[in-house]
Amino acid sequence: MSEEIRPSEPPGEQAAAASHNGEQKEKKKKKDKVRSAWISFAGRIVAQILGAVATVVLGLFVLQRYSSPGGSQNAARTDAPSATERPAARPARPASEISLAVLPLRNLSGDPQQEYFADGMTEALITDLARIDGLHVISRTSSMYYKDQKKALPEIAQELGVKWIVEGSVARAGQRVRVTAQLIDADTDQHAWARSYDRSLGDVLSLQSDVAAAIAKEVNAVLTPLVEERLARRRPIDPAVYDLYLKGREAWALRTPAGFEQAIRYFKEAIENDANFALGHAGLADTYSLYGAYADVQTTPAALRETQIKARASAERALALDDGLARAHTSLAWIERSEWNWAAADREFRRALELNPHYITAHQWYAMFLGEQGRDAEAVRHAEEAVSIDPLSGVMHQTLGLVQYYGRRHDRAVAAERRALELTPNAPLARGFLARALLAQNATREAIEVCERGVSTGNVEILTTLGVAYLQAGERTRAEAVRKQLMARQPVPSNALAKWYAAAGDHSAAFEMLDRSLAERVDIPSFKVDPFWDPLRKDARFTAMLKRIGLT
Repeated sequence: MSEEIRPSEPPGEQAAAASHNGEQKEKKKKKDKVRSAWISFAGRIVAQILGAVATVVLGLFVLQRYSSPGGSQNAARTDAPSATERPAARPARPASEISLAVLPLRNLSGDPQQEYFADGMTEALITDLARIDGLHVISRTSSMYYKDQKKALPEIAQELGVKWIVEGSVARAGQRVRVTAQLIDADTDQHAWARSYDRSLGDVLSLQSDVAAAIAKEVNAVLTPLVEERLARRRPIDPAVYDLYLKGREAWALRTPAGFEQAIRYFKEAIENDANFALGHAGLADTYSLYGAYADVQTTPAALRETQIKARASAERALALDDGLARAHTSLAWIERSEWNWAAADREFRRALELNPHYITAHQWYAMFLGEQGRDAEAVRHAEEAVSIDPLSGVMHQTLGLVQYYGRRHDRAVAAERRALELTPNAPLARGFLARALLAQNATREAIEVCERGVSTGNVEILTTLGVAYLQAGERTRAEAVRKQLMARQPVPSNALAKWYAAAGDHSAAFEMLDRSLAERVDIPSFKVDPFWDPLRKDARFTAMLKRIGLT
């Protein structure tokens, strides 16, 4: 079958057609160019308009989020303090250390009476995280500063010097507890992780461990086998017992005589319900260890000794049940210090910090112990670490000031004690320590003014320093009035009177009172380093006393 052949056009007509087609293509090309130019121009205009709108919207969002009273959920919770009240920004931690703060967990139980439970869960999470080596975790006092504050998370992180923020909530209903936690990168204010945990109250300890382990994993912290084992080894607990324990910790944190008495009642009741509850025994040890330092100044030496015996029994019982409790090792260390067992105290402090490298009380008490021993550089290092862990705690700045005073850096001591009083204006110990440092700087008149503003508290430290300041100022009549006030106390504060007599130049009376202090074991550990004893240091009797207590 032949192919179909189409007839061809004549050559002239072909040329005309080709010319016409060329003209049409050229016109189309020009139209396309114009159209493209208009589209490009319009696109640029639209893009600029959209960019401007986006910038305005974003600016309004940021302004509302971080400036307005009704900011986002990532802002903290009531009106922020004024600029003069805000804590100074902390310097960033070393890059090798992961810094983190746990903000107070919100109580979503629908019952304001459950605030102690939410606060207790916050502290427990902080404690578990602090056990993890390489994690720098801000302590309870500084975290609680931000409770019910409306403040943006990046601002909080800057003030605390941390990279990560943990926030969340606790809801308790019947025998169930639900914890929601979220991890936020403070640099970007972005959520990196969030999760909810729903358990029975009896499993609350394992719940806390699971939350801590998950957070540590998200920030790339390394859990040692020891820490993993401790986090995993959490037995079920009677909810009523744990309730009493949390109430006891809440009362203990007040650090007042009334708070300690209440804490003792709660811890004892918890132990009565569960004799093998190690945390309850550790709580009693903590309370008895501090009770003498914060209780009424007229507590007798015999009563203080009885308190120490109870503290030792509680600490040893806690450690018999769980040798991995850093709290109990720290309390036992403080008891050994009070009984002049210096090597044993040092060993227990080091064991506590091995178990929990960021346990704030261990750093604080160890700093004081090291300062009293004359191990100045170590003392300052631990005191500064305590301040970095709890930067908004007046007690930690107070401790730093004390060890600086022992090390004869009185300008630094004054600065630290002033900061302590800014944070806790009514703290009598910080006021007394400030006055002592001022005296050592020969700022006698200011030391007198500092003491006179706090002498009404009845604190023996302030009264003693006031008497010494009057002596230093040559105001003998006023100084004598202070001595009579000290003599009128029952029991007579022998250590305080020894300081007065030393400043007055009556060495015989001073050593007589020191002999009584040695017999009563009252406030002797600082004997080696306290500048108050400088008038006696060249006396052979002073060296003999140092030998008697093993501080040569």
